This record gives sequence, C-alpha cells and structure tokens, in this order.
Amino acid sequence: MDILLPRQDGFEVLAGMRDFESLRQTRVPFVNDGDVTADQSARAMALGAIGMGTTPPAAEQLVSPIAKFVKPESGDVISENWIPSTGTLREIQIPKLLHGLHVDRYDGVLLLDHRKKKKAVEFRDGCPVSVKSNLISECFGGYLLREGQVSKEAYEESTKRMCAGEGLQGQILVAMDVLDEEEMVAALREHALEKFFEIFSWRDAQFATRSRAHVQRGSSLVPEGHPSGLIVEGVRRAYSRKQIDRYFDANSAAYLVPVASSAAEFTEVGLSERELVWIGALDGSMTLKVVLKEEEWVRRLVFGLLSIELLSIGGNEENANGAGAIILDRSVRTDTADDQSIRVELAVLANRIRNKDHFQVLEVERSASDEEIRIAYACLAKRTNPDQFMGASSSVRELASQVFERVAEAYGSISTSEGRTLYAIQLARDKKLDAVPDEGRLALGAEIEFQKGESKMAARDYEGALLCFGKAMGKFPSEGEYRSHYGWCLYLCHQDNEVMLGEALEHCREGLKLAKDREKPYLLLGRLYKAMGKVGAAKKMFSRAAQIRPQCVEAMRELRIMNMRREKTQGLGKVVLKRFFRRWRAEEGRR
Repeated sequence: MDILLPRQDGFEVLAGMRDFESLRQTRVPFVNDGDVTADQSARAMALGAIGMGTTPPAAEQLVSPIAKFVKPESGDVISENWIPSTGTLREIQIPKLLHGLHVDRYDGVLLLDHRKKKKAVEFRDGCPVSVKSNLISECFGGYLLREGQVSKEAYEESTKRMCAGEGLQGQILVAMDVLDEEEMVAALREHALEKFFEIFSWRDAQFATRSRAHVQRGSSLVPEGHPSGLIVEGVRRAYSRKQIDRYFDANSAAYLVPVASSAAEFTEVGLSERELVWIGALDGSMTLKVVLKEEEWVRRLVFGLLSIELLSIGGNEENANGAGAIILDRSVRTDTADDQSIRVELAVLANRIRNKDHFQVLEVERSASDEEIRIAYACLAKRTNPDQFMGASSSVRELASQVFERVAEAYGSISTSEGRTLYAIQLARDKKLDAVPDEGRLALGAEIEFQKGESKMAARDYEGALLCFGKAMGKFPSEGEYRSHYGWCLYLCHQDNEVMLGEALEHCREGLKLAKDREKPYLLLGRLYKAMGKVGAAKKMFSRAAQIRPQCVEAMRELRIMNMRREKTQGLGKVVLKRFFRRWRAEEGRR
C-alpha cells in the first residue's frame, strides 16, 4: 500500500482495515515516494505493517518481505510466474521464460546474448511485438536475398538507395517493382518470425529484462492467433529435441493431464487438424514414457503445450484420470463482449446518478452511518476508478472520469455526520449541485448512441446504425472510433457509390488519426481497403491492429483468411505450371 494516497493516506486506510475482524491480521507492506522518516516507520509498526520500501518497488524488494509470510501447504504445487531480471537459458528454458513474461503481462524488452549474437524482443502486455538482431546478415534485405526473393543486383541497388536515405529497404524494393506490397508484408512477417524463432535453438544464452523499455526499428511480430501460439511454434521449429526427450525421460512416470478449463484455448494457438485430433483423445491415462515413444511431432507438440500450461503432468493415475477427456470447441472466441459490457455498465451507472443527490448517488439512506457510507463509496469507486480504463477509448475514459468524480464528490460531502447535516440544510434550500457537467453529459449521450449503432450494425440495419454513429460523432467529434464506425457503415450503406466510397475512406482515415493507439480504426480501415481491392494496404492495417492489441481476434481472422487465399492461389499456380510442362514434355516426346 502506498502511503501517499489521495483523500486518505495509507495509514488511515490500514487503520480502517483493522476495524474489521477479518482484516486485523492481514499483512500489508508500505511503499513511500521518498525517504522514510522515523515517524512513518513508527506509525507503520503500530499498525502491524510488514515493511516499508520506496515506490515503485523493485520486484525483489516487493517479493522478499511477502515471502516470509506466505508458506505453501504441505504437498501444494507452487506456480512460479515471476521472472528474475537476469539469468541464463540453462536456468530458465526459453519456452518457460517467454510464458512467464506472458503470464506476468510484462511491458519492456527481453535482451538475449548468445556469443556473438544479440537479440532484443519487445513485449507489450506480455505479448512479443517486435524483435531486433545485431547481425547485418539478419537484415531484411539479406533475408530476401537468402530466400531467393530478390536478385543480388536488386539487393545491392536497394541497399545503396537505403544508405542514401531514400527510405526503408522494403519500401525501396516495392518502388523498384521487385516486390509488390502483399509480398513485402508477407516477407516482413516471415523475416520477423525467423529472427524470433531462432532464440528457441539457444541453450546457454544470457538474458536480461528492461521494464518499460522499447526496441527501436525492430521487425514487427504479428502472431496469427493467440500469442502463446508463438511459443508452441518455436518449440516445433527450433527447440532442441534432446532437451525435450530428456525432460520426458526424467518425468517418465508422470501422467499427461488435460487442463479442462483451458480446452477452448487449444483452437487459438494454431494447432493443425492432426494435432487437435491427437489432443482430443487425451483422457489423463497416458504417461510421459508413452509420449516418449510417439513421433517427433507429437513430442514437440506436448512439450510446447506443457510450456504454456495447456497441459500439465500429474503424479499418479488416480489424480490424472480425474481430469477427464478434453472436449475441443472449434469456434473462434472473442473478447469484445467484455469491452461491450464495460461500456454498457458505465453508461447505465452514469445515467442512474444523473441529477441525483449525494445519498442517491451512493445508494444509501439519509440515516446511514459513516461505516455504511464508506462501504458504499468503496464499492462504487472500485467500479468507476478511471485508472482501470486507460486502454479504453477517449469517450469511455471521459465518462469514467466524470462518474468517478461525481461519486467522490458525494462521498466527500456526506462521509461524516457533520457533513451530512450541512448537506441536508443545503438540500432543504434547494441548492443542489449539477450532477454531471456538460462535457460528461455529451460523452454519455455519445456513448449511448454509439452502443445503439453497434447493436443495429450487428442486426444488419446499416441505415439505422449510420444515423446513430452520426449522432455519436456530432456529440463527441474528437472520438476516432465513432468516426471510423461512421465511415465503415457509410460504405456498407452505399457499396456501389464511388462518391460515398471516397467519403467513407476520408472518415476512416480521420478516425485513425484521432485514435492511433486503438485497434478498431485500423481494423475498419483495413476492411475498407480490402473491399476496394487494396490487399497490401489492408494487410498492413490488420497487422497494425494486431500489433496494438495482440489478442484482437477479428484482425487475426482477417490475416489468416488472406494468407489462406494467398497460399491457395500459389498452389493453383503451381498446378497450372505442372500441367503445362507435362503437356510440353508430351509434345516433345511425340516429335
């Protein structure tokens, strides 16, 4: 707990906690921004705090005092998600390291040093988004040359132009008509994946983490599916087979246990149909000794899924069999429902407290005690604190801020008996304060119209949705998502009108400028580009949406569909060429 909390400091909050029987023994470490005084130490000790540190606390400083009081029950298995700031891949294998960073929702850079090779991987919310290597041979142009996608002459010419400051090498190659935009996007993705997957072959590299750091001009990683799928794919492609077999041999008596609660996630990590069938047959009765005798693709699959904790190992057959068989759901999951529920909850709450007095805002009787009012405020503050909506749209953040300020204002006025008396007099004189400022009212009205528009668009009522999005945009013009949805809906209403298409494109581009940190404007602009036949531009937008929000299922789905079509087209081209050469050989044979 931070000592310097607003309204009530940390000491007062902890003192209030001690009034509850269930919280009197709760262990609480304090943190303080600055030097700790003797008076602060004495007050902390009097309240039973277990330590005092600086903020923000280092991981070691935070874990150390808590670890003294947290003791596992006998036989409990402890999950260690915390990753040290430095170490080696012999101590923590790369799949476990990457999974730990994902579980901890790490923001920063992972530095890897493997002899002459050095790599930096940037993580955002636990998902790898960019990778960079120190070797010139691993640059994009070198990759294209090695893969035979460009000639040596084109490579040298593009490198010369790049050094002259004409732009990035990929852009120069497109301008030279060596690659088209779609080929460049696909090559950039494969190049980034190749650099990333190479670290799975490193066994004795040193690693270090740098929180809140960034990789400059790295190769963007855009996973197709759940980010944990990159770990499974890395094990498939490059992880040491000897390491895998050694692990299975050391745990040969353990049973392979399905994690039933995570069954739906199997479809999100990029498993093939053959792999899904094999996983679907697990019932908890197979030991790792049996797995060790399976084909290599099975062993790699199992090790990868164990690394991301979609499978686990049990100590005996009785416990293992209790897990039951895995039932795989092949449908694609989406987490947009969570975002929608947050929007709806805030809008309903804002509407409820509008033009209400302080007692009605906190939903307490006028005869309520200090304790009852404090509990009511704590519940509402927890639901509306704007800090938890930092990743939401600007209109939602504004709405949350307005609601939270209104709740805090009500509590500050009636939290004490003296305050309630004064406020009762004020109510009697009919001098109520305005519950929601004008800006907050506009944000609320805009959000309600936007939600109506989303519902109408889901029901394919595009004309009605366009009207709602237009109203939302008029009430809150600085919200980029409103403008992007308006542009996309305008196209859906007039798909054959070139003039309307141009206007829709302008709205989507303007929405993107206003909300560059949100994935939806990129997604909608990508769909518009796709409808216009601009495949390369569309793929860039979908890739950017997935980079901003790695678990954006809609963007992942669009990228997957586009890649499947590309592979199908390439496959048909190969078939046509084979038929042509077969006929040519037959003609030559007759001659």
